[in-house]
Amino acid sequence: MEITNHTSHHNRHIFFVKGLVKEQALDKIRQTIAEAPTDHKKELWIDCSHVDRLHLTNSSICSFVSELLKIRKHDVKVVLCDMNATTERLFRLLRLDSLFEKARSFEEAEKETRAQLAA
Repeated sequence: MEITNHTSHHNRHIFFVKGLVKEQALDKIRQTIAEAPTDHKKELWIDCSHVDRLHLTNSSICSFVSELLKIRKHDVKVVLCDMNATTERLFRLLRLDSLFEKARSFEEAEKETRAQLAA
């Protein structure tokens, strides 16, 4: 998991993250978010297509969600993108689906954000 893009526009800092979830990457993501200007809204958009393979890492779904909640506490909007059916079902069963915003893809999240800014 790594930050693949970092953009700033319309008083917002958006961090795009892709890849397999690893704890070291989450530390780097937290650090990068902390270094962003405080006068901007911060958003973390995560590609969740690899989340179902958490068991292959030293992490787990619990620690992944825990880290996302810690990030969210710092007034960062977390958007989970591209969740597969298994991961989405797991989040629903654990009642985690209401904690984070979801989008089918980065592109869909971008369209929604543009529509909200235009309104």
